[in-house]
Amino acid sequence: MSYNLVDPKTPIVNGRLLAFLTNVVEKIGSSTGLVHHLCQDAGLYVLRSIDYEESPTVVPVWEPHRGMVKAAASDASATLSAKDFLDTLQKEADRAASLGEGVKATSGENRFHSCRDFYVAYRSGRTTPNKIANRLIEAIQESDRVSPPLGAVWSWKKDAILRQAQASTLRYGEGRPLSIVDGVPVVIKDELDVEGHETTVGTSYINKGNPAKEDAHLVALLRAHGAIIIGKSTMHEIGLGITNFNPSTNTPRNPYQPLHATGGSSGGSGAAVSAGLCPIAIGCDGGGSVRIPASYCGIFGLKPTHGRVSARGEYPLAHSVAVSGPMCATVEDLAIVYAIIAGQDELTAQTHIQPPVVLPSPSNSGKGQLQGLRIGIYRRWFEDVIHKEISKVCYDMLDRLCKDHGAVLVDIEIPELLENAKAHNITISGEMLAKVQDHSKLNHQTRLELTLASSLGMQDYIRAQQQRTRSIRYLETLFGLKQDDKHHMANYSLPGGSNSVVDVIVTPTLANLPPKIQSGALSHGESNYLNTVKGMQFMTMANFTGIPAITAVAGFSKERYVHTNGDQYETGFPIGIQFMSQWWDEKRLIEIAGICESILGDARLKPKIWMGDYKL
Repeated sequence: MSYNLVDPKTPIVNGRLLAFLTNVVEKIGSSTGLVHHLCQDAGLYVLRSIDYEESPTVVPVWEPHRGMVKAAASDASATLSAKDFLDTLQKEADRAASLGEGVKATSGENRFHSCRDFYVAYRSGRTTPNKIANRLIEAIQESDRVSPPLGAVWSWKKDAILRQAQASTLRYGEGRPLSIVDGVPVVIKDELDVEGHETTVGTSYINKGNPAKEDAHLVALLRAHGAIIIGKSTMHEIGLGITNFNPSTNTPRNPYQPLHATGGSSGGSGAAVSAGLCPIAIGCDGGGSVRIPASYCGIFGLKPTHGRVSARGEYPLAHSVAVSGPMCATVEDLAIVYAIIAGQDELTAQTHIQPPVVLPSPSNSGKGQLQGLRIGIYRRWFEDVIHKEISKVCYDMLDRLCKDHGAVLVDIEIPELLENAKAHNITISGEMLAKVQDHSKLNHQTRLELTLASSLGMQDYIRAQQQRTRSIRYLETLFGLKQDDKHHMANYSLPGGSNSVVDVIVTPTLANLPPKIQSGALSHGESNYLNTVKGMQFMTMANFTGIPAITAVAGFSKERYVHTNGDQYETGFPIGIQFMSQWWDEKRLIEIAGICESILGDARLKPKIWMGDYKL
């Protein structure tokens, strides 16, 4: 089993040169063979040489069977239903409010505010949602006046925010808050419908003048629990990129390093939470679009199992690989939002086959919590990073998980990483191409990507879905799920036999640090294939096979770098660590991320751009 990932040598192109290249490729790229050359150089033809026997898997939604949910139900004492989890947290917060407890001073200056902080402050009468909403509005306005502007929130309405805050204030005054998120500000990626706002998916023209008449399903769930929906966050145009450089709307800034990218395509959501505007944001992840900006911006992000969260009201850009998920300042808030938005939606068939949503009990904490947990690590993949400090920081976190909490590292190998990545690339770009047919008003980078995608044929898409079947079957073997599984038609052996079966797979979240924002990228966008490949290196496996994945903050860079393109990197960049588990086992991922959060503790830094000075 050979490791077959290689870094591309494609140059970085932005500004007017990108505009020129895009126009040339669109006009004469096919007739001159330029498109063919670019696709070949990008590896988009690699599947054509493979003789697949597997049937295509078009959507990676798998019905739970024996073993698939075994881990989630194995320890009933440490597991709660979504409702019980939310009720338990709310009761704990009520007790804290009655005792006059506030934001914990022991957490020092680096503390990010949480839902619990807002709720306790409201219940104790120290502040009200009205006061917080007015401060929020000031903070959004201030965030656009800093230099450079944060650019996180794209569409918001003062009256709507104040109206929601007034209703929440009345509920607290009457002693009947709806939940622990009542009165908590939440921003939504511009890929999901929010009543009264246009869903432009990061473009200058889609749905212009056509605001949504109702909320997306998950937005309605959050609103029903009392959350204050701020509005829309900025995103990479149609989600086809991982930098969030967007000349059509706005390019948000990384709160930790404002001259560098937030990551994307949910970059505005990542920036808003990281800068403290709100403790919660919603992103949508089709190729790392929740996890990439969460990692770059130093927060937590969850990509749920495909089919776990309803896509109703989500702009259908990449229906077979994308799923919405929470991006939060704390793991507890990540769990809260997951408990609210996950579950069956009677109008979305893909959500019907999922097992019950369960979460780790808040009382289950302390050393030895992960006793016997088998963490699979493919070291060659894990260490294939541009900035070597990334893998070192992640190894340090793994060392603590094993020594202090009882986890066990298991060496594994995963075949066909290149083929899986290219199959995902073909799939997501093909699905976007099918949905967005008018390219004339798109950015040059987006147009270039779609022009290359349009040269691919039906055989490329079918082979990609056959590769998806193969990738899923190997993961079933790795997670020990193929026993008595009749649909498992192939025999994929593990190098270590049954000793290689694991509970989760670990990688760094990203193989690089966020790229610097060039002036040409602001005006015309940027094509940086090396950054795309390294940014998505650990992402596509989860999207393509449908398994859940989570990114946790592992630490911060302490070394200065000079990138191969000459860009200088200072210290203090967040570094994320990613865990992937078997289908439907988000509970385990949340538990691991919570332990990572406690290990990091006060070593977690606050960003340079900070707007979260709420008086709680």
